[in-house]
Amino acid sequence: MDGNNRESEITKNMIKYCYTCEDAHKCDTEEKCIACWEAKGIMKKREKEQTTEELLREYAQ
Repeated sequence: MDGNNRESEITKNMIKYCYTCEDAHKCDTEEKCIACWEAKGIMKKREKEQTTEELLREYAQ
C-alpha cells in the first residue's frame, strides 16, 4: 500500500474506531493507534518494505 492510501486508511480508522473508543486517551501517537488496530484485527500488520536491492536479489533467484 502506498503512503497516500496508508494515510487515508489511518484517518478513516481514527474517525471510525478511535472516536468511540473508551481507551482512545492511551493512544497519543499514530504508532500506538496502529498497534491497537493491529491487535484488534482492524488493520493488517504492515510487512517490511523491501529495498530495490532485495527485490532484485529475490528476482534473480
